[in-house]
Amino acid sequence: MDTTSSSTTNPTVNGGVTRDPKQFVDRAAETAHSAVDRLASAATPVLEKLRSQASSAGSTLQGKADQFGELQDQWVETARDYIRENPWRAVGIAALAGLIIGRLGGRD
Repeated sequence: MDTTSSSTTNPTVNGGVTRDPKQFVDRAAETAHSAVDRLASAATPVLEKLRSQASSAGSTLQGKADQFGELQDQWVETARDYIRENPWRAVGIAALAGLIIGRLGGRD
């Protein structure tokens, strides 16, 4: 009489499900790889669109920064011209501004 069970010679259980751990792990890994590949394929166009939008936003921000830099240069030049044309008035305005800031900052 044979004492070995049929499960040791046949690694499958009813319904074709494997009892071999290596085959189970291999199938799970294959399924996971397939899922990752599908996810990567679906995500690639979205990532490219986001990358393009970020690049466009960066270009827009750089343009705005350049405009603000030019505006700042204009304001500084205007202030210098005013000070050159009205030195005593500029000193008076600066003194008055200093007093106001000192009063506001000195309150408890």
